[in-house]
Amino acid sequence: MPELPEVESIRRKLNVVLQDRQIKTIEVLREKSFLAFPTIGAEILEQTVLEVKRRAKILQIVLSGKRDFLIHLKMTGQLIFIDTDGQRAGGGHPSADWVNNLPAKHTRVIFSFTDGSRLFFNDMRVFGWIRSPLKEDVYKEFTKYGPDINDPGLTVDYLLSAAKKRQIPIKQFIMDNAVICGVGNIYASESLFMVGINPTKSAKEINKKEMAKLLKAMQEIIERSTELGGTTFDGKYVGVDGFAGGFQNELKVYGRDAKPCLKCGAKISKIKQGGRGTFFCPVCQSI
Repeated sequence: MPELPEVESIRRKLNVVLQDRQIKTIEVLREKSFLAFPTIGAEILEQTVLEVKRRAKILQIVLSGKRDFLIHLKMTGQLIFIDTDGQRAGGGHPSADWVNNLPAKHTRVIFSFTDGSRLFFNDMRVFGWIRSPLKEDVYKEFTKYGPDINDPGLTVDYLLSAAKKRQIPIKQFIMDNAVICGVGNIYASESLFMVGINPTKSAKEINKKEMAKLLKAMQEIIERSTELGGTTFDGKYVGVDGFAGGFQNELKVYGRDAKPCLKCGAKISKIKQGGRGTFFCPVCQSI
């Protein structure tokens, strides 16, 4: 499943290629994938794309009319834009659809624009979705989420307040989307390693100095991963133009169990937390 850096990378690409394009038709090939209001009418058709935004891992295509699109790629979703010259942009789960003629067997929704360009929503396992809420209702989709990790308004005091009554380990705390969004499993392990905090330490035991360092580390790692197009680990994410993210080349602990720590040489440990693999150095992260 693409995490925040991967989704943000897709957003940045689509924001460039979709702006000012006018929607001509929308073809829904799988009803489950388009959880919109019952009919596709003038509130969407002939509307112009103003920008592409993101909240958590949900993309928001802002239209000139009364409704916007919200898109969640989930595990196997892709968004592939093809212009009139055949150039592609987008990203998501890897499959042969990057190079196949589209639509393909996994294409669920097709947006056609008045200039002849098209945007394909492909989804192998059909877990992803597209919705078209009224603009004033968009916020309802986001009420269950905490602030994004790269939100400039996110503060150390907010995190300390959220953590003070939490018994859960710090790694699970920073991965809780109700607290903050965007710190997936890979990025949580890497951030905790950067600041030397043991992932099993209780969230409420993290002091202000530690939390400040951790917040800075998480934000730096998320931004660096976004710059590199995300993380491709075991082939689970690619972008159309680059076919892979680059942050996997900078991983310090994730996926390195039993290998020597790059700081001290001790063997990297792997444990399970909340059903997810956690990687850390038992020496550098002893507290």
